[in-house]
Amino acid sequence: MKLPPPSPSPGSLSRVVSAATKGVDRLMLAGVRTAIGLTIPDVDAEALAHDLDELKMYSSDEILADPERLFSCPGSPPRLTLGRHRRIFDGSFMDMHWRSPYEPLNPRFVREFESYKKLRTVHVAAWRHKRPAAASILLTHGWGAGHQQVHHFEFGIDYLYRHLGLDVYFYVAPYHGKRRPSQSIVSGALHPSPNLMRTNEGFIQTVKELRGTLSAILDYNDAPIGMMGSSLGGYTSALTASIDYRLSFVIPIMAPGSLAELFWHQMGVKLAHKLEGIGMTLESFKRAWALHSPLSYRPKVPFEDRFVVTAGGDALVPARMSKVLWEHWGRPRTFEFTGSHLVQFGRIQYHHEVGRFLHERGFV
Repeated sequence: MKLPPPSPSPGSLSRVVSAATKGVDRLMLAGVRTAIGLTIPDVDAEALAHDLDELKMYSSDEILADPERLFSCPGSPPRLTLGRHRRIFDGSFMDMHWRSPYEPLNPRFVREFESYKKLRTVHVAAWRHKRPAAASILLTHGWGAGHQQVHHFEFGIDYLYRHLGLDVYFYVAPYHGKRRPSQSIVSGALHPSPNLMRTNEGFIQTVKELRGTLSAILDYNDAPIGMMGSSLGGYTSALTASIDYRLSFVIPIMAPGSLAELFWHQMGVKLAHKLEGIGMTLESFKRAWALHSPLSYRPKVPFEDRFVVTAGGDALVPARMSKVLWEHWGRPRTFEFTGSHLVQFGRIQYHHEVGRFLHERGFV
């Protein structure tokens, strides 16, 4: 495999492009703040105190010390049902689905969950070589996304599959893409969201499904497997790498270390003051969502096999949000590409750096 030359450190032109594209992120951030403001439930201090007390079932010290209690891996690999498939270069592309192993933890969530008809089915797309590859990679997408065609270019699936020789898998998160419930106006509107309980339940479902997907992939090919995800998918990848020891490498892209802190930042000062007025502080918010924060755990993936990627002009997940994850992980390998969260002009830069990283670590 011929490697591209190393990507240069961000120069003045890269900084100018990143600054210019940051404006698109800021427009999106304004929309996100409006959406959050409209979806924050109207509760008083007493109701909030009751809800926070109930949320201890997700974030007690006992649970955080042993997250397997809630994130347990399905006992056996799932039975995958093959959907559409076709031949591609040196292999085949296929859509696969299987029944989610998740059941709501909180009895109060059962009725709501059952009303979301598309959540019971897990969807995974696969690009597999004729002969099992030397390594596999499982991709996870960002919030509000989930459409495979878009992420094909975002992640450089052709580069991962054809140039690096990986078997590639793409997982669709609950409430997104094909799994968007009819009650949701847009993909991802219901998860993650200001609904603290549903968000915790959504991450329990996501991790259980990802661990089941890992089991299915390893049952087919027991070669090393890693995860790479963008934004929400990067956060989820970092979380799974903190739970499942079977991952050989992990590459979170534009990922926050704390989703609670990111939401607090995205809400803006006015909404934050409104919540503080009824007793919700940033610390209590972080505790309510500690279950799914990678900062709550030690990563299972070895230090040398962690790679944190950021965007120079990211205004949706500012650099300090990703830096806290990088710091928590002991300052592993990192790379900043040109562009913003939404306008990823330099995504080819990080594609090549991912190839270099995997080659140097012996996975390809």
